[in-house]
This record gives sequence, structure tokens and C-alpha cells, in this order.
Amino acid sequence: MNACRKNISALVLVISLIISGCGRSSAFSPTSFASTPAPSMTPVSIPTQIATPAPTSTLSVTKTFETQKVEGVYTTNGIAPDGKTYSGKLAITLNSQNSGSSANQILYDLAWDNGTTGAGILIQDAQATNFLAASFGGPTCAAVFYSTEDSMNGNTETLTLKGISLKLGTLELGSETAISTQHYLEGDYSVVGNDAKGNQYKGTLSITKKNTSEWRLTWNMGQPYDGIGISLNKSLFAAAYGGQDCGVSVYKVNTDGSLQATLAVWGINQVGEETAIKQ
Repeated sequence: MNACRKNISALVLVISLIISGCGRSSAFSPTSFASTPAPSMTPVSIPTQIATPAPTSTLSVTKTFETQKVEGVYTTNGIAPDGKTYSGKLAITLNSQNSGSSANQILYDLAWDNGTTGAGILIQDAQATNFLAASFGGPTCAAVFYSTEDSMNGNTETLTLKGISLKLGTLELGSETAISTQHYLEGDYSVVGNDAKGNQYKGTLSITKKNTSEWRLTWNMGQPYDGIGISLNKSLFAAAYGGQDCGVSVYKVNTDGSLQATLAVWGINQVGEETAIKQ
């Protein structure tokens, strides 16, 4: 019996020593299993209501054009405003020297193989369709690319033309807003604009319809000057000014990369059209 008690005591002592040794083993220290602290996160407030942005017809000039590159050489076929058919080449290149202009817009150089040159910018209509809008002719030529917008001013419904102007001689971009109380494009407008340097000007604009496809514009900013306009759809209107041979062309950028233009030239009472397919 005494031997059994001695054996049991020895066994208890051995077990105690084993347990005591495990407690001192660094291999199983509790700190070895400490979880990595979770990264701190900035609280995000979740709105209870999400407002759907209202549609807008304001021109949006893109700084980049990731899905469709318009630069390249194109084969063109068209009908000039004087009714003559033609075919040729059109080269469109990015004007990197002016891509950071005062209005922070990207400009493109356009050169047709008949010697005509121009410059253009990318715009969008109210349906987010992409267009390359260009002014062409000599250095005195310019164009304005307007979006049209109906709105209410108190109890009065107004028609607003929001425009981006492009001057070929300097490749400068400005902005112009024309407001009228009539419901149609034809009529008289009050105008406020800013040139590329931020200088403001004010005056009037009169738009009259010449035929089914072309319009005549007369601005008066202290002295009158005339232009021609083309209505592209319900939300886009483009005009050219600067004198003889000045023109405006607005190309719809199709999903297959081709361009489809409506164009007008000062002194000719009809519009033309052009299709350009990239080589």
C-alpha cells in the first residue's frame, strides 16, 4: 500500500512538472496567436435617398476619348453645299500644343486633301452621343457650337443656347450663352460671353431661318457681324462666322469609328454632308 502511495505521488509530481514546463514554453505563448489588428476604416455615411440626376443638354467637351479615337486618316465621300459630289482624304491629328488651352479643352487639327484646313473639339449632345465639331477655312474663321435648353424663368419659358466658340486664327476657346423668351430657334436673344482670356462681352443675337436646313445669324456686340447656322438635332446647333469660305462641320462619331458630318459654308444657301471612314 505504501508502495502504491509512493507511485501515485511520483506520478502526480511528474504530471505537475510537465504541465509547469508547458506553461513556460514560448512555442505556445498566447501572444503567438494574437489576431492582426483590423485596418482602420473611415466611416461612410449611407444616404437614405438616392437622387437621380436630371438630364441635361449642356455641351460636354471631353478631355480624353478612351472608347473611340478620332485621330487618323479617313477616306471621305460627300455632297458639298453647292450640290457637287466629291471624294478624298481627311487627316485628323491631336494638336498637343493646344490640348491644355485656357478652357482646358482638347483640340484636333483637320486637313482635307483639297487644301482646306480646320480645327475641332469633341462635344456631346443631350443623349451623350459624341460629335467632333469643327471650324474650317482661313485664319479669320470661327464657329460656335451650341446646345439648346428649354427652362423656366419665373412664369416665363425661355430658350437658352449654351455655346463653345472656337477661333481658327488663335485656336482659342471661349463660351457664350444666348437667352430668348420664344419657344423656337428663330428669334432675338440677349448674349453674354467670355473669350479665352476670361474677358466678358455682352450684346444681342438674331437668328432667322433661310431654308429648311440653314439659318442666318447676326450678332451685335457694338458692331454687327453675320454667320450661318445648321440645326443638327433637337439639342445641337452650330454656327460659323468670319466671312467668305468660312464653314462649320459637325461629325457624329459612330460606334464603328466612322464619321458622319453635316456641314455649311458661308455664301452657299444649302448644307452638305460627308462620310469619313478610317483607313
